[in-house]
Amino acid sequence: MKEQQSFAPEFEHFYDYARQGELRFPKCESCGRFHWYPMKRCPHCRSEKIGWGQVRRNGTLFSWTVVRHAFDPAFADRLPYMVGLVEFDDAPGVRFVTNLTGADAEAVHIGMELEPVFAASNDPHPLVTFRPARAVDRA
Repeated sequence: MKEQQSFAPEFEHFYDYARQGELRFPKCESCGRFHWYPMKRCPHCRSEKIGWGQVRRNGTLFSWTVVRHAFDPAFADRLPYMVGLVEFDDAPGVRFVTNLTGADAEAVHIGMELEPVFAASNDPHPLVTFRPARAVDRA
């Protein structure tokens, strides 16, 4: 019996790059535009020539919410948690839904710079979360 994957095959490259600590999103080789989620055709020009373009690792917070109710009792021990929508200057149109870590809800604000946190590289479907970007020491 063939083992089933728990994700659509279009996501395979995203996970491959995430295991390497890279953020890459589908990018049309015909019109040059990024999109998210992975699709077999570009949603902008309908081309089938889709590659994976690397973006700078940090993004900005577009929106967020705090989840306080477990939609499944199995996740009740994870409450509360924050979910954010992250966008990237070098990938216009990409808004990536992710968990936000390492910040208090009171400190989170639209436009704040975020950096990715990559799960262990041996995970076949590594979780990519975001946290507030660390301040650069300019001393």
